[in-house]
Amino acid sequence: PPALAHRPPAVAMAQLSTRVDPFDVARDEVDATMRKIQFMHKEWKRLLETENTAESQRFKDLHSEIVGELQLLNYDLQEVDNSILTVEQNREKFHLSDEQLRGRRAFVTNSRAAHKEVQDDLTGRRATAKMDEDRRKSLLSHRHQEELAQQERSAHEASAYLQQEQFLQRQLINQQEDELLELSKATQRVGLVAQTLNGEIQTQQRMLDELNDDMDEQVDRMGVVMKGVGQILKTSNKGQIAGLMGLILLFVLEVVLIFNT
Repeated sequence: PPALAHRPPAVAMAQLSTRVDPFDVARDEVDATMRKIQFMHKEWKRLLETENTAESQRFKDLHSEIVGELQLLNYDLQEVDNSILTVEQNREKFHLSDEQLRGRRAFVTNSRAAHKEVQDDLTGRRATAKMDEDRRKSLLSHRHQEELAQQERSAHEASAYLQQEQFLQRQLINQQEDELLELSKATQRVGLVAQTLNGEIQTQQRMLDELNDDMDEQVDRMGVVMKGVGQILKTSNKGQIAGLMGLILLFVLEVVLIFNT
């Protein structure tokens, strides 16, 4: 952890000089580290209770930092133990009483108890259970969010498909309506043509009826002419023969006029 690299062991620095009691330096470092740990531990407990520890980056960072500081504090306490041993081995140099040595050992004992309290809180059953529960909730939440996202995508795809189908149906209906309109127009045109043809047929029928009437009239006239021809053939009168020829020419002219009109 980063906390382990931020400073060298205090007692090791103090031991470089035999004029300085290493305990004094180590005690100050231990006190400072312990106050820092206790401050962070208080915030850690608050976040443990109020945040989802699996999702809170602040809790994760704080947890890692406290673990690093506890390791650093453990090294410092080991150095304090060494300093006490050094003093005990050099009583004539440091001139400490038994009471002072007992006070130093009590300081180490109390510091280790505070260290253990925080360490046990970080790794205890209650905190572990809370962090496990938070991880489970976070996993379920992520799954739920993925399911919601999948449902939203499915709904969007279904809506898009429905809109596409509705668009195609409208196009088909419009196409059918256009085809029906064209068919209606074609039917109207056929009706007009039929009416025109019917009018033409009726006109032709009237003309045929008129032609038949004219033909009947001409046949009647021809009968009269033939009778006259028969009577004329029985005579040798040139005037009657010329009149007959005129009637024949008149008949032919009428026939020609009938067919031409």
